Amino acid sequence: MANTAVMTDTVSYLPEELAAQYDILQAPVHILMDGESYPENEIELAPFYEKIPAWKENDRLPTTSSPSPDDFVNAYRKLSPEHESIIYIGYSEHLGMAVQSAKLARDLVKDELTATRIEILDSMSWGGAQTMITLELVRASRAGASLDELLRLASDMIGKVNQIILSDNLYYLAKGGRIHKARPWANSKVSNTALLRLDASTGGKTTPVARCRTKGETLETLFGTMGGKHPGGNLHVAINHADAPVEAGQLKDEIVSRFQCEEIYISSIGPLVTIHTGLGTRVVSWWSE
Repeated sequence: MANTAVMTDTVSYLPEELAAQYDILQAPVHILMDGESYPENEIELAPFYEKIPAWKENDRLPTTSSPSPDDFVNAYRKLSPEHESIIYIGYSEHLGMAVQSAKLARDLVKDELTATRIEILDSMSWGGAQTMITLELVRASRAGASLDELLRLASDMIGKVNQIILSDNLYYLAKGGRIHKARPWANSKVSNTALLRLDASTGGKTTPVARCRTKGETLETLFGTMGGKHPGGNLHVAINHADAPVEAGQLKDEIVSRFQCEEIYISSIGPLVTIHTGLGTRVVSWWSE
């Protein structure tokens, strides 16, 4: 049993098989639909995706909320009996309040869980980038790394993970207020694919990279960015998509053909981020050994 438990949240969109393999607890974000609140990971994706166009047309997209302090209190109580410490890897603070909720929950249990040290880290990312940071910490913890060693590893991983978002429609990001420095592009009448960056290099804020008119131009720009950030070691890659499995599969095939990959994962983007990015969004996250 590892001394340190590493947990994350559902915005990591951690592939189910990895969550099960490493027994990773994920605090749920919440989706408000038809007057009812649902944990994101309990919503069936296919029917949800189907409703997005009608919700957009009627300007009635569901609303969202970060994990509550109670969600984190419950998580800390569950993990503390078998672990001396807990690390939570949260999605970027510029996208929501999860990290703040986790800190508030830590204050609420400080007199109760006195034997457990709780560390809360902002991944400055989400989705696959957040997943890969979490995976490296879980693996190191299982290998016997101390808490201080894990915190140093986390700092290193947060700094080296890259994330590029491919978006054909910035309406959703603009409406949700998560567009940050890419806001001027949201008003463009030009049909194109926007490449946006969101990781430690942008301070966890959505930042424009390029606009491309064709699929070929989009891919060459993406792979050029990956190559420029690739010093020669094997790549670890995660691909997320919002109801775009064919495009995600094509991205995977192209990446495998162009780069040496140690591991590569594909997973769907869940309700919360789909509401804020729209259907068809593809995200590529990677880091190099």
